[in-house]
Formats: sequence, structure tokens, C-alpha cells
Amino acid sequence: MDDCRQKGEGMVCLLPILWLGLHRPEKLPTFVPFDKTLSCMSASLIRFKNVTFRKYGHIVFDDTSWEIRQGENWAVTGVNGSGKTTFLEAVEGQLPVIRGVAEDHTDKSVASVYFSDRQINYGGFYYQQRYHACETEGIVTVREFLGLPRAAAFPELRELNIHMLLDMEIIKLSNGQFKKMLIAKALLKAPRLLLLDNLFTGLDVAGRAYISDTLQRIAGMGTQIVMAADSGTLPDVITHQLEVDRFAVVRSAVRFAAVSQERAAERKPLPELPAAPEQPFEVAVRLDEATVRYGDRMVIDRVSWTVRRGEKWALAGPNGAGKTMLLSLIFADHPQAYANHIVLFDRRRGSGESIWDIKDRIGFVSPEMHVYDRREISCTDIALEELRGNPYARRTVSEEEKRRAEGLFAYFSLSGIAGRSFQRVSTGQRNLVLLIRALVKNPAMLIMDEPFQGLDAEKTELARTLLDEYCRERTMIFVSHHPQELPSCIRRCLWMENGKAHLREPDLEAGRFFQ
Repeated sequence: MDDCRQKGEGMVCLLPILWLGLHRPEKLPTFVPFDKTLSCMSASLIRFKNVTFRKYGHIVFDDTSWEIRQGENWAVTGVNGSGKTTFLEAVEGQLPVIRGVAEDHTDKSVASVYFSDRQINYGGFYYQQRYHACETEGIVTVREFLGLPRAAAFPELRELNIHMLLDMEIIKLSNGQFKKMLIAKALLKAPRLLLLDNLFTGLDVAGRAYISDTLQRIAGMGTQIVMAADSGTLPDVITHQLEVDRFAVVRSAVRFAAVSQERAAERKPLPELPAAPEQPFEVAVRLDEATVRYGDRMVIDRVSWTVRRGEKWALAGPNGAGKTMLLSLIFADHPQAYANHIVLFDRRRGSGESIWDIKDRIGFVSPEMHVYDRREISCTDIALEELRGNPYARRTVSEEEKRRAEGLFAYFSLSGIAGRSFQRVSTGQRNLVLLIRALVKNPAMLIMDEPFQGLDAEKTELARTLLDEYCRERTMIFVSHHPQELPSCIRRCLWMENGKAHLREPDLEAGRFFQ
């Protein structure tokens, strides 16, 4: 499946027969192919009649009936791990049908955008490879991934601000740029049915506005939409809503008002948190005209920045501004760090410390971390991994540390997935496990690169409340495109754009950081 997607075939609706070798259903799936006569008689694009699906050996969406009729655009909503992405997979025809009938009248004109590792096979790459200019052999460019001829020009590319990236290798894109590339590929197909998974996560303000307008435009031209999303961020194009929970449909109707989940965090007691480590330092980070260049392209342009002990900063700016690249200099992931004057924890980089000395003192979260790691290990093992030390200095995890990890899993209502494979939980649940891993490590500084991507409203508020308490005596750098995600303890902001940076004045209204 991953190989097919890497070659550009993943945007086309796939027959369930491709999954037979993996899932071994009791009988052949009943998925009715497109029939012109039936299509003329039916007003439905997709119809489920008392259908039951199977995924990873488990029954999902048992005895489900649903249809998308002409002119309708649906949102699939629910909390993290409720089955939103799985429902999209069922609509696309990727899951074997155990009982019932699933009718497909799309003529296979389907495009899908899943914002996880599903559409690119990262198995042969490693996370830091994007920062190495000489390690790009065999990696496709944006142009090749989109299947565009050399002279092609499309307004979708310019509006999404990726027209200048066509000859860049895809692993070097920022998180937001990568998502815009996937959206562009889907839009270029002009499909009858467009499936979108957590569309707005990781996109900057301009990108979200353009995508919302574009969905209205393509819906007016006949494309219908089914998207998995948080109920509080639905675009105006959505006409109907399907609420799911525990891989079952609980409500299906014309679009209904969102119910706020945020106040749940006010009633939930915080888990046991460790005291901040006693590591004396005055300056956590100091960059003196830091610069990153690839040939003639300036990615980080003479950025100077000082983060003192105990300070909490927002790092903001549009997609592709250089935020993640700047963090890679701090977190010892970028080889050009040694060509710059960088001070970490009062010590100049390159003065004898190893990269592990740096990483041991920083809790780091990025939504891209898990896509390069294909190991089938449990969520608990992922959460405790960094407590076991680095490859050159292993240690045993204490019982107290294990209890703290269990407390964090319980706080986020994740105890039920603790023993499950990290590869077989939802994207939002994965990101929460990565957040737990950073916190249970008990670092002196947190670097949070869009840590709330894919989280529902309740989990986001729980995480914000937790970080406010956890960082009372810690240093934090927090990246987000959504001002409502910022923990209330943040009072400073570094704004980046086109590789340049400038300070923004502290303001109690965090949203002003993003203007």
C-alpha cells in the first residue's frame, strides 16, 4: 500500500481486494463497482447498507447504514481515537466488508488527503536527513510527486504558496508545506469525491483561509467532500455531520452546533508532576546571527535570539518561514549548527559536549517525529524510551517514573491504548504519546513544535492546562498556527517570515502574536 502511494497511485480510490492479504476477511468484500445505469438512477455517491468492516483484525462500524447524496458535503467528527480516519478509509474502499453492501457510484473519481504517514513511505529515511544537503539521492521532488511537467503552471500552486518549491525534495518541506503539497495533488485531480483527514492542522492563517474558499469553489463545480475534523473548525461548505465514537456512528444529521469540550479540563485533576530538575544556568538558548544556507537559498537569515531560564516563548510565522529549521539548530539535529555561534544552557555549541548531552536536557515534540519510526512497539515503550538514556549511556526506568507515565496516560484517557502498538493508534493519540514522552523525561526545557496537531478540543485544553502547571519553573518554546492553542504562561513571541525573525511585544491577548 505504501509503495503504491509513493508512486502517486494513492490518490485514487483503492479496491478492498488490495487489503485481502493483510486482513483475511471471512468472505470476499461486497463493494459494488461503478455502474452507469445504476448511477443515473441513484442520487447517492456512496451508500452503506447495514455494513460491517474489519481493520487490524477487529470489527469496526458494525451494521452501519449511511449515504452521501448529490450536493451534500459531510464532516466526520468525534474525539481522538473515535474512528474518524477509519470511517474515511471505509468510504474510500480500503477496508474489507464483512457483512452488508457498500455501493460506490463515484466512477473511482476519488482523491484523498491523509495528514499522517500514509501517503509517503518514510521507511528508508531518517528524521534529520532533511537537513543534510548531500543526502537526497533517490528522494522525489515536489514536482515529481505532483506529476507535473517542467513548464506546468497551476493557480492552485501559487495560491498555496508552493510554486517556488517544485524542485525541492519532499522530505525537506516543512510540516505545513508538505500538507499543502498533498492538498494541491488532490485539487489537481478535480475529483467527484474528495476525502480530507484533519484538513487544517499545521496550516497557517492564510493557508486555512485559502483552503476554505477553495472548498466552496470546487463544491460549486460538482466535487463533493467528506472530511474528518474537529466539530469546532468546520468550514462553511459542510452541510451534514456524522458523529462517531468507539468506531460506531452515534449521530448523523444536517450540520449541528458544536458542543464545547474545553471546560472538561477545569474539572479534571492534574496528574503527579515531577519537580523541575536542579540544573543551574542563566541562558537556555542564545543565537547570534544564526544562518542556514543551501547554495544560494537562505533559509535562516542572521537570526539573533536569547531565551533565558524560565521564559516561555511562542515561535510563530507562516508555513515555510524557517521555524522548524531554527529549532533544529537548537536541538542538535542540524549539521550547520557548528558553523554558527549558538549557546545552550550557558555553554557554546562545539565546546566538547555531545548531541546527547543537549538532547538529554530538552523535551522535544514534533508532529513529524513518528512518521520516520516504523517499529511495532507499544505506546508505553515509546513514552518511556528517552528515560532509558541515549545509545551510549543506558539506564533502568524507575518504578516512580513508570507511575508518572501511567498517570499521564490516565490524565489524557489513554490507559486503554498503553499496551497497543504505536503504529495502530490514531494520529491524535500518537501525538499525545509523544507529548507524554517529553514530559515524563523531566527536562529543563521543552521545545513544542505544533504539539497539539490532530487533538480534539478537550485534549487540547487538557494539554494546555498541564503545560501551564508543568512549566512554572521550566523554559518552553512553543510553535503553533492557532492562538487559542498557546498555554497562558506564554508572554513572549519571536515572529519568523522568509527566514528572518523579529521580536513581538508581550501581550495578554496571545492572538496578536499571529497578526
